[in-house]
Amino acid sequence: MKVRINATGDTIVLKFLKPNPETKLEGYILGYGSSMFSKQFIQLPENGIPYETEIDAEPKYLVAVQPIPTNDVKKQCTGKVNLDKPLHLVIGSVTPTSVLLSWGTFVKTPYEGNIMNDCLEDGFYTIRYRERNRKWIYQTCPTSDTVIDNLKPNTAYEFGVRPNKDDRSGMWSKAIIHNTNMGVSALLKQLTVQNIAQTTRFETWENSSVFSSIPASKVDAMGKERFIAPHVVYKTDKKPDEPCSITTSLSYFPEDEATETNVTGPPRTAPSNLTVVTVEGCPSFIILDWEKTDNETTEYEVISTTKGPDGEKVSILTTNQTHTAVENLKPESSYEFKVKPKNELGEGPPSEPVSFNTESADPRVSENVSGKDAIWTQFPFKTDSYSECNGKQYVKRTWYRKFVGIQLCNSLRYKIYLSDSLNGKFYNIGDQTGHGEDHCQFVDSFLDGRTGTQLPADQLPTRTGFYRAVRQEPVHFGQIGGNSHVTYVAWYECGTPIPGKW
Repeated sequence: MKVRINATGDTIVLKFLKPNPETKLEGYILGYGSSMFSKQFIQLPENGIPYETEIDAEPKYLVAVQPIPTNDVKKQCTGKVNLDKPLHLVIGSVTPTSVLLSWGTFVKTPYEGNIMNDCLEDGFYTIRYRERNRKWIYQTCPTSDTVIDNLKPNTAYEFGVRPNKDDRSGMWSKAIIHNTNMGVSALLKQLTVQNIAQTTRFETWENSSVFSSIPASKVDAMGKERFIAPHVVYKTDKKPDEPCSITTSLSYFPEDEATETNVTGPPRTAPSNLTVVTVEGCPSFIILDWEKTDNETTEYEVISTTKGPDGEKVSILTTNQTHTAVENLKPESSYEFKVKPKNELGEGPPSEPVSFNTESADPRVSENVSGKDAIWTQFPFKTDSYSECNGKQYVKRTWYRKFVGIQLCNSLRYKIYLSDSLNGKFYNIGDQTGHGEDHCQFVDSFLDGRTGTQLPADQLPTRTGFYRAVRQEPVHFGQIGGNSHVTYVAWYECGTPIPGKW
């Protein structure tokens, strides 16, 4: 069966071409987002008569149509997703920016089988994917295949899937690295910069003058001495009124070139020269950098340990690079870091541990109340999305009876939304006099923040949202973008880590 799709405004028209005139059709719409598991069955009219329906605005829908069977045989559901057997994942490219993932307890090829045979009530699956040295992005899916879109062309991504049933989860599938196809613009870019790239030297932290083994100021904003050790390097050029930026700091750490691994056993060599790179005035994150071990290592576990009144706390993150950011560190706290090499056959010896003490929180950025729990609560919410961030979502109540919603790019770069209701839609915030720099007030930052691409209002889509002109002013609700003279942006950096640790 073929389908023709035509989209105009807020209307999508799907025209299904039946294999023969006698075929009768039925289908369903499965909404993603808040109504992800609400399956809406549709008895389609006969003889090709159009069928119209209105559905809630969600970022993605799964629409499936199949011929009605001549006999009324009901599918037999097993009653559960198998949590014990590892899933086999198969990936196929659809476009330069999207891939099809298909999985099961046995190897199958993409597009195999009929999506209508899946038992949605039996459980669901969690998909995770990421670029190299990026945080995992998670999606849930009730069926055994899905399309992941909004990817970058000609980019390596790592994918995995696991089954879920009620509150239990199975094991992750074996990770698969898949390269998206090269788009036309990426191909042109590669052709035009090829000769230049051979003579241009990339500025890294190792050859940049803004990095030093000695901080520009030996004391922090509270007058306490900064931590100095042979394995610690300081980035010294951040101005006091400038928000901390993980993204900017990581730009000095080029991604490692992909090399062919020859795995015959677990890694044998420990990572060496483990270095803590920290930014003066930024206690909430550091960047760890180390020397590659051998060509049998496919990824590294980065282990962070800190001791507090509740005992020792350990956090672990995984990367296939030889550097990574460690986020949400607590001010004025002692940490120990080590790195362990891994591959599919096992773990190798860890690096020698290194220690580091974070500096004081800067009172010029936000009020820091020691010993108090962070005010952010992880909570999924619906957004009127205009964002470059697709990480975890957090909410908090404001002093004037609105809810602030945050979606993370990382702990220091995020999209800020407002809503009147915790379960209602969270809207963009517009600015009548700037580009949202003062919206950092909503995350309790005293700074004027750094924001995403700053376009004039008439170059932005018209939408409804909250807006104001200056800091402390109450927000209004109405039209932003378009002809409204009210701008909005895709992300903010305010110097305040979210969720943060106090």
